[in-house]
Amino acid sequence: MPTPESRAAFAKLVEKREHLHEVSKKLHHAMPNRASEAGERRYKKLQAEWDKALRELRSATEEFSATINDL
Repeated sequence: MPTPESRAAFAKLVEKREHLHEVSKKLHHAMPNRASEAGERRYKKLQAEWDKALRELRSATEEFSATINDL
């Protein structure tokens, strides 16, 4: 349970986790269509989006951890 001081960082962490989860689902569903040129382009676009979402989740995790450690 977040404290009042960590609430914003916690909310951001949850948001980024949910975004990564949504992109992961899209990436999973795109995998069978990689045989076509358009499917491969879509997959690569989603992979780049997934990589960005993972970096953002890691950043939010570090931010939340720093907030907790400062309490």
